Amino acid sequence: MSHFYLSHVRTVDEEWVASFFHDLCRVVARRTGRSPEAVGVRGKPQSAEVSVDLLGRSTVLVVLHSPRYFSQSYCRAELSYFQRRLNMQRSRTGRSADAVVTVRWEPDLAHSLEAVGPYPPLDVRSEAYRRDGLLHLLRLKARYRAEYEEVLEAVVDRIVAAEEKLPEVHGFDATGSHAPVGAPSHVGSQEVSFVVASTARDDASDERHSLQYYGKTVLDWSPYAPGEHEALVSLVKNTATALDFTATVLPLDEQTVDRIVREQDPEQLVVLLVDAWVAMRRDEHRLLAVVDERNPEATTALEPRARDDTESAEWAATLDDLLDRTLPRMRGRRTEYERWKLLDVESFTSSLRKVLIRLQNEALKSVEAVQSPATPTEGLHTFPLLGRYSS
Repeated sequence: MSHFYLSHVRTVDEEWVASFFHDLCRVVARRTGRSPEAVGVRGKPQSAEVSVDLLGRSTVLVVLHSPRYFSQSYCRAELSYFQRRLNMQRSRTGRSADAVVTVRWEPDLAHSLEAVGPYPPLDVRSEAYRRDGLLHLLRLKARYRAEYEEVLEAVVDRIVAAEEKLPEVHGFDATGSHAPVGAPSHVGSQEVSFVVASTARDDASDERHSLQYYGKTVLDWSPYAPGEHEALVSLVKNTATALDFTATVLPLDEQTVDRIVREQDPEQLVVLLVDAWVAMRRDEHRLLAVVDERNPEATTALEPRARDDTESAEWAATLDDLLDRTLPRMRGRRTEYERWKLLDVESFTSSLRKVLIRLQNEALKSVEAVQSPATPTEGLHTFPLLGRYSS
């Protein structure tokens, strides 16, 4: 038997989840005298598979609650399985068990921790945890070490106090549609359009000689993995899907630009993936300038410029000047994350995740501004801030 099963949104914040899981196993092992490898389990980080066997052999479910938790079928299945175990145990013995520990991983402005179910909250004094969540404490552990340790110990207290083995649920269909008690309904993912501003190999500018990054079509552009066509397309789709977006990838052309400019939908998010070399071409230069004029709250740009691309490094000053003149609004916009000269896959993926969450927050606020009723004549009212929390 394992003391706990960690339920969380996979492929997202993996390094931080792994760090917390390691610390949790270490402290539970110290308290129980067992090996750290034997006290805790979780699903495969890169898989949506639900292991009923691991769930059935765990005493406690530790839930890392975030805005995306209930949008993942495997998270819903894991919580549903434990709820059924608790229901069976209560019907057989008449006793309730404290076997689900909910942890505020990221604040969810739409659903409180009570949405996970009627389980006791962690008994901690940390205001930083209650306000910003455990992920924030982990990322800034140098500042919040005491608060992080307090939350960690509180979770371990609940785990080691749960000694009663819950019954297993035989015949549980982990692939079915599960709606745990108290779970909010999922209204569907938001759409994002990725517009690839690059070129096919045969259409590259005369100045560009390193053609190994290009393929037969614009969408074959692969700045970080030369020769592996559509590697960038796959990366952005996978990242968007992990954040519960529906992704569409389009080439920068007249039809695409006409579509995204004509719609002017505040919920239609657009991420421009820019190859700086493409700004040397007159037609693409003009199309980029049109996109630059689009609603800034729903549009942004990312520029991969791989560290191994020595030709781009040699032309850096020229490429920077081209981008400044072609995309003045986007280049002049200050943000808290890097968007230009992203040197490797890790920095690109990190920036992309921040971009998507920020764009969604801005889009939600834009929609609320459109839909809000007129201010009543008897005075002003205070409305809560909308938008999903982003670290």
